[in-house]
Amino acid sequence: MSDWISPDWAGQRVLVTGGTGFLGRHVVRLLTQRGADAVAVGRADADLTSAEEVRDLFQRARPQTVIHCAVDGGGIGWMRDHPVESGENNALINIHTLRAARECGAMCFIGVSSACAYPRLCPVPFVEADLWNGYPEPTNGPYALSKRLMMDLGRAYHRQYGFRAVFPILANLYGPGDHLDPERSHVVAALLQRCLRLGPDDELVVWGTGRATREFLYVEDAADGVLAMADCDSPEPVNIGSGVEVPIADLAAAVARACGFTGAVRCDPTRPDGQPRKCLDVRRAQERLGWSAKTPLDVGLVKTATWYRSALSASR
Repeated sequence: MSDWISPDWAGQRVLVTGGTGFLGRHVVRLLTQRGADAVAVGRADADLTSAEEVRDLFQRARPQTVIHCAVDGGGIGWMRDHPVESGENNALINIHTLRAARECGAMCFIGVSSACAYPRLCPVPFVEADLWNGYPEPTNGPYALSKRLMMDLGRAYHRQYGFRAVFPILANLYGPGDHLDPERSHVVAALLQRCLRLGPDDELVVWGTGRATREFLYVEDAADGVLAMADCDSPEPVNIGSGVEVPIADLAAAVARACGFTGAVRCDPTRPDGQPRKCLDVRRAQERLGWSAKTPLDVGLVKTATWYRSALSASR
């Protein structure tokens, strides 16, 4: 295995795929604050579904570390309607970036994974050892399997080549800089945007029964958790989350409070719930990395609502 530079990041050249996206921008900002030479790669820089473009990009950049945040994805509605793109495109992106990272001489690959990779019916909280014990939630099955493929290939690269590949499994992200496109928005972004557009006599309509649960991770905490993975020397994944399970109905009420919305909140059971329960066991991150999330949901939602007010006003 290649010698590993101390994960204090100072002076390191770090290529961040998806570096112009939601999570990636926060990762790049944090890397820069910590003295790294961060190279942000977005869709305009390379088509990551093309092996040739990825190889050329990585050979030019010659990073010491690759942080792979890029995805072709969206919320539950987009995933349900685009199973081919969400599976095929992400499988190609993950394969090409992992291969190119090793071939260009990088010493570490941090591949960002997702809690959706866990089985649909899985003991809660999700423990890393249960990752392979069943099929994921079908509405995002192909996307979830592309994440599993990335993690399993990382283990293979570690075993065959001694290549350091590590994988944080992130809870549902929210925070400033998320999608403004309603079709691509995840649940917090979608609810916040909807809520901020409502009048006092309107009602906030929430997809599903409201009984499904999720865990929410503020994006700045997520970026910090991703960088903490540089301390990991095993390809076995590590859950990065808050460890707090929140029913969607409770989330909607918290979003309404953060937005100052005083109207009615109603669940629409004709819409899909997705996975019944989702919450991560975060003990591995605490024990091995000394990492834990810092931002309570109510605090993060207020910060995110403030950002959305500004962003939506600017987009009009």
